[in-house]
Order: sequence, then C-alpha cells, then structure tokens
Amino acid sequence: MALATAHFTVADAPPGLVQAPMGRAVGLRLVGVTALLAAAAITVLAGLAVFHSMLAAGQYRLSELESEIAAERERLIDLRYELQTLHGPAEIELMGVGALGLVSATDPIDVRIEPRHIAAVDPPQRSIHEGGDWLSIKTLLTDASTAHDRRS
Repeated sequence: MALATAHFTVADAPPGLVQAPMGRAVGLRLVGVTALLAAAAITVLAGLAVFHSMLAAGQYRLSELESEIAAERERLIDLRYELQTLHGPAEIELMGVGALGLVSATDPIDVRIEPRHIAAVDPPQRSIHEGGDWLSIKTLLTDASTAHDRRS
C-alpha cells in the first residue's frame, strides 16, 4: 500500500472552491466597514449630545440673566421714583426747615454782584455745568449778599 500525496494549485481546483475564500474576505470587509460607520455615527451622536447640552446650559444662563435684568429694571424704576420724590419741592422744603433750620424770606432780596467779583472769576465762557469752580461762585454770592446786608 502506497500512500499517494497530491498537491493542488488554484488552477487545478474546481471554481466553487476558489470562490469561498473571496466571499469570506468580502464579508469581513463589509463587517469592518459597517463597524467603522457605526463608530463614526456614535461619535457624531455623542458630539451632538455634548453640543446640545452646552446649548441648553447657555440658554439656561441666558434666561437667568434676562430675569436679573428685569429685576434690575424694576429696581431702577423704584430708585428713579425715590429720587424724584427726594428732589421734589416739598421734600427740599422739609429738609430746609427741619434739618437746616431755614426760614422763609419775608420779602425778595436782589443780589448785586460787584464788577470786581465778576473779574475775579475765570473767563465767562466756562459755565458751571462744564466744570466751573463752584467754590468761587459761592464766594462771590456770599460776598454780594453780605455787602447787601451791610447797606441795609
């Protein structure tokens, strides 16, 4: 009994045997591509989830800021009303009479400013509202009123 050994090449094999390994490679490639596409899709979905959570956090912060702005606007309205009340004539009179001890004038007083006092002030084009010196004007008015009182 002799053993026979046979060696086959691809050219000697029947066509059905040669196709099997190629179909398996195509199947493995298809699984690889599918896995790659699935991983890419999961990565994109995860990125979208992170982006959405960032947008939601920004929207929440924006709504908080809008409510703070609304509260501050209401507070500003209240403060403006209080400021108008405090600068009203009745409040100023109450502060003058009560806190400062001022009395109402019996008759009007004309204030006359001497020309030498006017010359002592900075050039006339500079107004008080543009940063003029209040102290020098106060001094002028005080000097003028005391000069008027001495004549009376």
